[in-house]
Amino acid sequence: MAKLNVPLTKSSSLEVGRSLRFATEGFELLEQKRQILVMELMNWLARARTVEQAVNERLARAHESLRQAALAAGAAKLTREAVAIRPSHRVEIQERSLMGLHLATLSVQVAPGGPEFSFADSSARSDEVKATFEDALESITQLAEIENAVFRLAQELKRTQRRVNALEKIFIPTYKETLKYIGDALEGHEREDLVVMKMAKAKLERGRRKRPRSRA
Repeated sequence: MAKLNVPLTKSSSLEVGRSLRFATEGFELLEQKRQILVMELMNWLARARTVEQAVNERLARAHESLRQAALAAGAAKLTREAVAIRPSHRVEIQERSLMGLHLATLSVQVAPGGPEFSFADSSARSDEVKATFEDALESITQLAEIENAVFRLAQELKRTQRRVNALEKIFIPTYKETLKYIGDALEGHEREDLVVMKMAKAKLERGRRKRPRSRA
């Protein structure tokens, strides 16, 4: 196990101990963040599946409506009608914060209006085609918002997981091993000092016993 290259002193032991407590607290906070991110990501993925199904259903209706209109009036005529439309739809983008992330909130504003085509110059199905695609537009906007959130949450989860792993598998074990190594070294020094003191004391006592007593 790797150890930090620090002096084997009590001050080093205190400093490494503080670093270990800081790393442990950071690990606990990041682990909580990781769990919250996982739950948020699962919730957004569930929403994505629901909205994606709605998008597919609405787009299927819109394309079927377009197919029926093309059969009734011809693709060339529908193309000319589509070119003549001047849509004024607008997508508004706002942001909201989640766990320090800035997630986009999208909303589409569909311009109100009546039929775009006259019965004399266009197919009766043209307005139906327009309406069905506008109906799908809201779900598509929702899906874009969700996919953006899923991407950002997944990226943040990946970064958080890397930090959690680094603290759990590298930094915290290194601090623990270093702290133990310093403690063992200091304990060994204390034992050596105690042995030296005992030897010195024994030598002094032997010296006193051998010293001749002065005669009165």
